[in-house]
Amino acid sequence: MRRGQGRRLSTKEIETIKKLLANSELTIPEIAVRMGCSNGPVTSINRRFGIRIYNKKRTRWEVRKDFQAAS
Repeated sequence: MRRGQGRRLSTKEIETIKKLLANSELTIPEIAVRMGCSNGPVTSINRRFGIRIYNKKRTRWEVRKDFQAAS
């Protein structure tokens, strides 16, 4: 299912993205393809909730400990 430009993600889609960010090794582009959106919304959700910490490295990240326990 392809999304139109500028369409909002549903609450369920946001929760799915949060779970994928916290509990999988998928990269942001891979999550975006899986969810049928661009990289921007996935990156925005990661920044808003502070799920993955990149420490200025693109290919390595850590999942915030308190978020991992809450998921």
